[in-house]
Amino acid sequence: MAESTHEIEHAAHETHSGVHHEAHELPNFITLLEQRFPHSPVVKQLQVWENVFFSLTAALLISFFFIRAASCKNRIPEGLQNFFEAVVEGLEGFVTGILGPAGRKHVPFLGTLFLYILLMSWSGLIPLLKSPTSTWSTTLAVALATMVYVQATGIREQGIKHYLLHMAGNPSNVFGIILIPLMLTLNIILELGAVPFSLSLRLFANISSEDRLLFKFAELNVMYKYVPFFFQLFANILSIIFSMVQAFVFMLLSTVYISLVSPHHDHGHGEAAAHEGGAHTAH
Repeated sequence: MAESTHEIEHAAHETHSGVHHEAHELPNFITLLEQRFPHSPVVKQLQVWENVFFSLTAALLISFFFIRAASCKNRIPEGLQNFFEAVVEGLEGFVTGILGPAGRKHVPFLGTLFLYILLMSWSGLIPLLKSPTSTWSTTLAVALATMVYVQATGIREQGIKHYLLHMAGNPSNVFGIILIPLMLTLNIILELGAVPFSLSLRLFANISSEDRLLFKFAELNVMYKYVPFFFQLFANILSIIFSMVQAFVFMLLSTVYISLVSPHHDHGHGEAAAHEGGAHTAH
């Protein structure tokens, strides 16, 4: 037991190049394989692609369980089918509550986004696995995919002409036409740059902080022989909750971004407000 603990501690303080540094997350099985087989080309490739490996593992698990649940054709859902139907209905209710009935077509993307981020973040709580979302490259890739989806939605729903007018600030007079270069630059920076940057950085900072916290409590357990165990248990519970919150916030912001490029969403709310105002005036 002591030798195993020593091996994990030693692996946690190694980089991919074999140089010692201060670890910030618990070692995963690829780290231990590198310690055991330092010259294996297969292990070295796993190290290079470890974030992709764990990300793909999360994607495959989601695909497997949902395909398995969808294959159940019971008239009265039960077991796995019942659970996943409840999850899908909950996600659909949330998305349509913001985007309206037309937002149902965005549920597959937004729902998968939530589940994918959540499962990747929870992976770090499982021994010898890793949270890919604790690395900025992973969160940036997910945020860039979200940005592309949002902009593609804007082009599809508004048309290329109105989309370009939106990016130009919807000029309606000579002053607005003069400001087109400025508004176009600002919108490109904000919508194509700031959106993926803020989404990815928020998720990365929170999940990497959780991993650091878990690692420090694990160090205390090794140093003081299980005295801080209950504190680590509390930290694990907090990580489960905060990971869910971060996945929800990512999905919420993505839904809001879609609503901003959807012309029907704003129009529907304007009509609702007008009807409500008319009703109050009549009373």
